[in-house]
Amino acid sequence: MSEYDVVCAIPRSGRTFENFIHKLQTLHAPRQQLQALIDAVKQGKANSSRSIPQVTAFLNQQMTSSPYIGVFIDRKRANRPYRIGFLGIDIELNGFTLRLEGDEPHNCSSLVSLGEADIALAGLDELLTVMQSNLNSPENVTKWGMYNYHLPKEKKVRIAGSALLTRWNQLLKRPIQDMVGFFLIAKHKPELNMDYSYPKDYLQHLESHRDKIYVKGRYADMIRSAYPFLNIMPVHDVEDAVVASQSGSVGLEIVQTGSTLKRKGLIILGQPLFLSESVYVVDYYKYLNNPKLRLFLDKIQPVGYFDSKRLRQFALWFYALEQNIGDYWINKPDMMELFCGEQDSEHGLRPTRLQTRYWMPSDSYKTLEAYDLVEQAKQNLRNYYQELVCSSGNSHSNIS
Repeated sequence: MSEYDVVCAIPRSGRTFENFIHKLQTLHAPRQQLQALIDAVKQGKANSSRSIPQVTAFLNQQMTSSPYIGVFIDRKRANRPYRIGFLGIDIELNGFTLRLEGDEPHNCSSLVSLGEADIALAGLDELLTVMQSNLNSPENVTKWGMYNYHLPKEKKVRIAGSALLTRWNQLLKRPIQDMVGFFLIAKHKPELNMDYSYPKDYLQHLESHRDKIYVKGRYADMIRSAYPFLNIMPVHDVEDAVVASQSGSVGLEIVQTGSTLKRKGLIILGQPLFLSESVYVVDYYKYLNNPKLRLFLDKIQPVGYFDSKRLRQFALWFYALEQNIGDYWINKPDMMELFCGEQDSEHGLRPTRLQTRYWMPSDSYKTLEAYDLVEQAKQNLRNYYQELVCSSGNSHSNIS
């Protein structure tokens, strides 16, 4: 048993870390301390080095203004430098003590599974890399709103909702939610006599032809489990590997704005294999028995997949991506199909609340009402997108 009321694991650096700390500042957490923490971690990237004495010396300088940091290895960089990042802090939040701890993004949800944390901030991609084996039908989980539905009821690690964290988008000059797609990318449009709008169809084609497909190492096992005959090549940088490859090779890569892809002359093929964003991953059974954890969730307010605030953000993300990528997006999908495809609701993509048992939709209770709510949400999303198109003066509309 922890002596803390709630233990929360978050990434120890990066934009997701910064955005969540900013969110805590709005909950009457110590603003100056948290701002000093953000500033120290930001400087950590610029002062990273392969020399651990050099980074330790910088750490000692920063400890005077923010003692909540430590040294870690930045494994996202090819040279794996040492740098400083968030270590941990105790925060009093209106009647309960929150222990906030920093870790590798892909480890955060594992800490919930191990019972070392009550809640974690993670992307669906990060969650799937460590928890995919728990799912009954992992190939059907293409959006986070489907994750809980495919879990056996005894599994405790569940998604409470979206964190709705935003990042500044230079194209639209406004903050947009941190949504991303796990897309197939290539140097050229494949010379295939087939419809490759749907990545599953194209991946099955690649399985039979054994063409190379480049994937970041942390995603390799996740892809192999769904497509065991793919010729997977784990690499550090997927985009650079595709650029240097033979023309028939492709990659699977996380794409948010598409600016880097376009700059390197790469294209996106059809729909993403799955969508991801920052979500709250929670020990469901601790949630049922820990009133302080329920209070914390009430404060940070996880957002449902079909919530109107998230619908607006989805329209913004899709519009910004299609405007930025333009003709580099081959066989661009219909936005409504991407948000909630024809079969998605049958595979569990239906509205739920924190009051819903197991945080998953029922197949026998109020199902017609749930399907009606899905259609209403899709109509609202269509309206939000049309508003963006009209306000920009763009006559093109990618919805049906």
